[in-house]
Amino acid sequence: MMLMGGILPFATFSAPAIAGILIVPVAIEFGMKTGYLLYAAIGLLSVFILPDKEMALIFIFLFGFYPLLKARLERIPARVLQWAAKLTLFNVCIFCMYGLILFVFPIGAVVAEFEEMGTVFIASLLLLGNLAFVIYDMALVKMIGLYCAKMRPRLMNIH
Repeated sequence: MMLMGGILPFATFSAPAIAGILIVPVAIEFGMKTGYLLYAAIGLLSVFILPDKEMALIFIFLFGFYPLLKARLERIPARVLQWAAKLTLFNVCIFCMYGLILFVFPIGAVVAEFEEMGTVFIASLLLLGNLAFVIYDMALVKMIGLYCAKMRPRLMNIH
């Protein structure tokens, strides 16, 4: 999925998100340790193989581990605190990742994009990013449910 993301220009965010979802069945079937090991392997391979380093970092900093961590975050009893923790995690990850991209290991194209944008535009992007993350979180619930209810029984019946 990550390699396919390099082909389509708009896949910088969608390919890591889908790749993260695809780790969930592995974690369900083989355990969380295996899920995290797969996340690490995909993350390392993405950094070394993909030409789009921003996409690799998006996977490493958020979409690769979030689907695995989601189960733990949902154990927080109060729904408001649950969402506060999820959104805080999202924003910390995004700020850390783009901090690295812009200041520590600058990626020219991304730095140029940010220089062209104004503060209001960047704030709007962050707000939209939070909204997209909420939608992604809800989609994850549906995808995990679909896997457990429909796909897993069919896969387990293969002889």
